[in-house]
Amino acid sequence: MEDRVRRHHGLTVSEFDRFVDAQRDESDWELVDGEVVMMTNPTENHEQIAGNIGAPLKLAMDAAGCRSYQGGMRVQRDEDGRGRDKPKPDIVVRCGPRQNRTFVTDPLVIVEVLSPSTMDRDRGPKLSFYKSLPTLRHIVLAYQDQMRVEHYRREADGWVCDVLTAPDDVLRLEAVDFAIDLGRISFDVPVLRPIVGG
Repeated sequence: MEDRVRRHHGLTVSEFDRFVDAQRDESDWELVDGEVVMMTNPTENHEQIAGNIGAPLKLAMDAAGCRSYQGGMRVQRDEDGRGRDKPKPDIVVRCGPRQNRTFVTDPLVIVEVLSPSTMDRDRGPKLSFYKSLPTLRHIVLAYQDQMRVEHYRREADGWVCDVLTAPDDVLRLEAVDFAIDLGRISFDVPVLRPIVGG
């Protein structure tokens, strides 16, 4: 979840890192298309959906020798500080040797739990940035106000989007050999409403 901060535009990752280091409070920030964005406290529904996906995904990734991070890891294109994006997705999966940094440059899976106030940014500039990452294979956008998941998967000829709207629809993350149905993703989220017309 996020809230725009209008006074910081056009920053690079290096400038953003200096901005974050200079903060004197507990606020959380991300950089999206050069703009500093303050992240707000998540709702219970947001955290329930993130946990419904994140907990079984972490167990599966631990067993597979990969790592799953929930809510604490930023993503940037490379170690060069000249980029203009450093978002903090709800869930990030990466494989490979432990790097023990505060960001990853080689995600395989990214999950964002959407809310009405963040949807335009998450489905706009953040999605464009994620699609540009060479290692990324799956982008999952999970809605918290309706039973809907948009699954972007990278194929040989580009990105394909599958939309899941029924409880028995299955989200398959082939790159990490993980599957979960939409009913499990939306477990104990009372405000979900059915989709009319898909």
